[in-house]
Amino acid sequence: MRYKALTALAVISTLFAADVAAAQDGGIWASRPHPKRTVQESVPASALPGLAPGLPVQNRSGKQIGRVSKIVTANDGSIRKVVAISAAGNFLNLSPSSLSVANGVVTTESE
Repeated sequence: MRYKALTALAVISTLFAADVAAAQDGGIWASRPHPKRTVQESVPASALPGLAPGLPVQNRSGKQIGRVSKIVTANDGSIRKVVAISAAGNFLNLSPSSLSVANGVVTTESE
């Protein structure tokens, strides 16, 4: 019983020492890889007339994949990103350069 307790104590102290060492250089998260940010293209709002929250979103084959939840714009009013939510509740980040709007339906070329 003592052996197990001492082994557990040794493991915990080793993990604690590793966390402290990682935290010295900007915190524990500094040692983890950061995702690379990609530059997203924005399109003028006039390129997607009629785009609004609530519109259905379909893929290029016509299958409905969700509804527009949010339209993210830049300071100049251009559209940077369109967020859709699927029927299962998953968020889809759509590039505005891959979208078209016709007859109240948003079609994406990326899905």
